[in-house]
Amino acid sequence: MVSRDDRVLHILKILNKHPRISVKRLIELTGESVSTMRRDLIVLEQSGKVKRTFGMVSLLENTNIEFASPFRYRTHVEEKKVICRLLARRVIKDNQALFIDPSTTTAYLPNYLSERQNVKVITDNLQFAIAANQMTNLNLFLTGGSLRPNSNSLLGNHTIQDIAMFRPQLAIVSCSTLDNTGAYIADMDQADVKIAMMKSARESILVADHTKFQSVNSDYIRLASFPAWSTIVTDRAPKDQFLKHMAALGVKVIYPGSK
Repeated sequence: MVSRDDRVLHILKILNKHPRISVKRLIELTGESVSTMRRDLIVLEQSGKVKRTFGMVSLLENTNIEFASPFRYRTHVEEKKVICRLLARRVIKDNQALFIDPSTTTAYLPNYLSERQNVKVITDNLQFAIAANQMTNLNLFLTGGSLRPNSNSLLGNHTIQDIAMFRPQLAIVSCSTLDNTGAYIADMDQADVKIAMMKSARESILVADHTKFQSVNSDYIRLASFPAWSTIVTDRAPKDQFLKHMAALGVKVIYPGSK
């Protein structure tokens, strides 16, 4: 049986190609029943991703809604794996200490750290912690905090206090969107944790797959402006204009095939 998250993801992929489409056509393309499609569209509408009108569905481009972690974990999986592979090969070194933020991208990172030795990780990311649990080459510190439903991360004042105890070499953080000026997110609690990690670390690394590069930004919480991050790691080459702008700011951009 296909899960609701997978069904919703399939609908969103169709809407990315056809931003306005009839419900009837969506049912034909997905093979869903009328009742299942109605329920899935209600979920998307309540999340602020689509609008339903008179048998039609429209994708809302400018949204600032943060999807639940289980849903985001299943989206753009290959892109996230490319980013994690680049982090392990070109950014993270033996004997380093680092913050790992509460993102679904970094949740895939443990699979690529098997060759690194004596890496100390401070994180509030439960998915990362579970994946790294059996790895003897990693020393893991899990922060305290409040577990919010469907976030797979620990958040709040206790998390911030624990982060302030450390001064690692790196903070690896993600965002929801970014443009030429900075990176953004739609969730205040997540933003507080990421900003605290960046403040305490000696150097900050931004991870973002290619879908997060936007000229018109809908996410309303600015994590920081460039060059707050020394490096951006992404899964494919950004536009030349962006690369030139980052080079002028002294920000390195790492992607497959980059120097």
